[in-house]
Amino acid sequence: MQVREIMTADVISVLETSTIEDAARVLARHRISGLPVVNDAGSLVGLATEYDFISKEGHTVADIMSRGVISVTEDTNVEEVAHLLANRRIRRVPVLRGDRLVGIVSRSDLIKQIAMRWVCPVCGEVVRGPQAPEQCPRCHAPQSVFTHETMHPGM
Repeated sequence: MQVREIMTADVISVLETSTIEDAARVLARHRISGLPVVNDAGSLVGLATEYDFISKEGHTVADIMSRGVISVTEDTNVEEVAHLLANRRIRRVPVLRGDRLVGIVSRSDLIKQIAMRWVCPVCGEVVRGPQAPEQCPRCHAPQSVFTHETMHPGM
């Protein structure tokens, strides 16, 4: 599975020239704990998290944001992202196409992916959804045989 299948494409971001107060309002309004920071051209230049807001001083987001952000592409394997989030102890990773921000993957996106992954033990078909399908689309096994398959970060 690739990042493009689970990423949040409608990314909430702020400009590097935004004031800290305006960016903090964005965090509070959307109930999120961090945001990608972009320049006027839409290129990713950093990430601003709650930690940055409470531990650093400045007037603009550029003054407090973290630079050198770990990012992935749309083609990155989801297991690789899980490994990054777990081993680097980060909460989100921006998704880039070139240097343009096209999405974000957070820990909660991975949790949703795990919760919605059903596997047919008869044929191995993987189906995603809030509940197991009525029957397997490949071998027509009944809903009762489906199980959750979880992928542990870093495996």
